[in-house]
Amino acid sequence: MKGYKLLIVLVISVLLISVTSIFAGVKFVNGKVVFTFKAEANVVYLAGNFNNWNPTAWPMKLTDGVWTYEVELKPGSYQYKYVIDGKTWKEDPEAPAYVDDGFGGKNGAFTLTADGKILGEQGTQQSQGKKYELNEKRENTIFVDPDGYVVIRINAPGAKHVFIAGSFNNWNDKDTECYYVDAGWWEAVLELSPGIYEYKFIIDGNWTVDPNAFGYTDDGFGGKNAVLEVAKEGGKLIVRAPQNATKSEGAKEEKTQEQVTTAETVKPGLSIDGNKVIFAVKKENAQEAYLAGSFNSWNPKALKMQLVNGYWVASLVLQPGTYEYKYVFLIGGNYVWEEDPNAPGYKSDGYGGKNGIFKLVQKDGKISIEELQQTAGGLPVKGEYKFKYEFKTDSTKFLVGSAFSNTLTLLFQPNEEISLGITYDGANISNANVKLYKDNYGFELFYKSPFAYVSDDSLYSIGKNTGALFKYSLGDYLLITGVGYESGKLPWIVGIDGKMYKLYVSQDYFSSDVAIVGEISLPETFGLSICGMYSLDQTFFVSTTFSLNAFGIYASFDGTNIYGKIRTTLGKDTISLDGRYDISYSSINVSATYATEGIEYYIGTDLSNVDAKVTFIMKDKKLSLGLKTDISDFINRTYLSLSGEVNF
Repeated sequence: MKGYKLLIVLVISVLLISVTSIFAGVKFVNGKVVFTFKAEANVVYLAGNFNNWNPTAWPMKLTDGVWTYEVELKPGSYQYKYVIDGKTWKEDPEAPAYVDDGFGGKNGAFTLTADGKILGEQGTQQSQGKKYELNEKRENTIFVDPDGYVVIRINAPGAKHVFIAGSFNNWNDKDTECYYVDAGWWEAVLELSPGIYEYKFIIDGNWTVDPNAFGYTDDGFGGKNAVLEVAKEGGKLIVRAPQNATKSEGAKEEKTQEQVTTAETVKPGLSIDGNKVIFAVKKENAQEAYLAGSFNSWNPKALKMQLVNGYWVASLVLQPGTYEYKYVFLIGGNYVWEEDPNAPGYKSDGYGGKNGIFKLVQKDGKISIEELQQTAGGLPVKGEYKFKYEFKTDSTKFLVGSAFSNTLTLLFQPNEEISLGITYDGANISNANVKLYKDNYGFELFYKSPFAYVSDDSLYSIGKNTGALFKYSLGDYLLITGVGYESGKLPWIVGIDGKMYKLYVSQDYFSSDVAIVGEISLPETFGLSICGMYSLDQTFFVSTTFSLNAFGIYASFDGTNIYGKIRTTLGKDTISLDGRYDISYSSINVSATYATEGIEYYIGTDLSNVDAKVTFIMKDKKLSLGLKTDISDFINRTYLSLSGEVNF
């Protein structure tokens, strides 16, 4: 009888092993690793650290409703995912084990032994390694409705389109649209089974973290995802924070970026710190900087950079693969896209410019950057060409040519330490500058191209536009001294540039006497900055800026002119109103600008003339049609213009 029972146990064990083998997602057969996956799709690809996570390199074969791929692999540890129809990443539900993929999901994982065994990596499951941080300042905006649907609300006044994406829909940013409720509130209605979910909102194309989430977790991009747990209690669904969520430890939520700031030195370009890619670039006249690329859908505001020792710095955890990127700088109220002068390689961006490009590889468990050959568009020279044709109306000839002008600007920057810029106005040089940097030292020469000591261009434009200056970086401070050119005089300036303030003393530089120039800036807290200049010759200038993403105010006064500007942004639309009043001549100028995606409209008047312009905006290109007329004699004094700008 005992022998009979033992036989039954053995038979059941063999059957269980056989069934497990048949339905396992990864097997070793005849010297090859065989991947199997069930899915309704037109095509499925296998991607992993064995092929640099290429999403379309290894197409699988469909046999009897099962997608299969066979490959010879060397003994070692591997991670993988499936890519459905070349765009939707999906983990293997039958993987031997799982590891956190750094994006709120998980990769399949296994170890191939020398004798052909497939082993799961013990202790690497996502549930064991994921950390959740409680949101202790949340409002109650997440609940389960009477029909059992999970409702998540967010306040987004002025938004045109709101979507939600998360681990419940493979992070598809166009799959789940939110509904407008009232008073600026939008809501997502989701059918979720018990489990832990990560998510973000997409408001008019911008990825946004829910400020009222139950908790947060690292999103793998230097930011965070909102997180919630759906559970059953008493037979009903409830929502709550994950059970293993912990309280915040002060600045813990900024841990990824804080770690960057502790570095003693910052290396320009790209570098590796553990499992993170560090991006660093110098841009002195930028008020803010962002990192955008193929790793975050080119979102221009998804990842804000920090200013560390004179460099804008960001860090990311990325899977092995090839990535393209650019920097987005906020300069004088405008967002400017620029390539990294120290990128490992370059690739044409399709708009006459270039993207930085790099390949991330994993060897012996370590991440490294593999240099790529520079492709078309990779020369360290970029330029800008501007032209303008102007025609004048005539009572007898109807329309006659009036003027033509054009400028060509070239910037040669082989690396972060050297740059040469020169602008030609026709056959003449209209301005030029040379910049040399080494370690903590900097030297600049400029000709008819004033140096930006402060962020307000109205102020630095009245300084000397020809001269030389010397810089020395001392931690978070920049010491500056310089001289300007003026016949019979030696204008000079000396000062300090800190994170939140700038202070300079000058002689004959901004005025005909001794002057003090300063700026206080609090962009991280209030978006507020104040610039000013006072001279012993009784001249002065003061301006203030208050700027948020959706709203901004600027005002200035120099004793004669009062100038003001108001800007408001709703989604992709921006409206600006400008006004200037000259006290001495009692003259006034007012204008309005409306900009939307790809086009800008402008109209202005000084009560004697009317100026209107339409500008078509493409990436690195602009084309404008303008009209200016004298109200009192529009037949003979109307000017039509065609102007354009090309960046390359």
